Amino acid sequence: MNANFIVPACLFWLLFKPVNAEAQQVKHLVIEGMEAKAISDGITLRSESGSSGTFGYFVMKKGASVPVHSHPNEQYSFILKGSVKASIGDTVMIIKAGETVVIPSNVPHSFTSLEEGTIDLDFFAPRREDWINGTADYFKK
Repeated sequence: MNANFIVPACLFWLLFKPVNAEAQQVKHLVIEGMEAKAISDGITLRSESGSSGTFGYFVMKKGASVPVHSHPNEQYSFILKGSVKASIGDTVMIIKAGETVVIPSNVPHSFTSLEEGTIDLDFFAPRREDWINGTADYFKK
């Protein structure tokens, strides 16, 4: 599928799926105004979670890597700028700006930035409880 279809479809699902209005507040965020956490050498992360999903906005220096890890969340990765080399299960691929990949739950994967300033916008469902409670440790390995 084309990234021009996937991004709007995911955003539509996140914005218009049925939710308990009392359980969730509307959030308006400016990406550049959010705290950028240095999660490893050469990678910063800005993230936010709702009641059912999480997004992560990664900015990566050339050569920076997200180590092999897996999680119970489906992951939708959109490369907005630059490119990455991704190892997903037994598959290795190059994902360029304007392209996306959907990673099923519990599949081991890693990313390495191939260009300076690569931007990777990820959506996760369900939300990343390990990010919320601070137990994600794959960058510390």
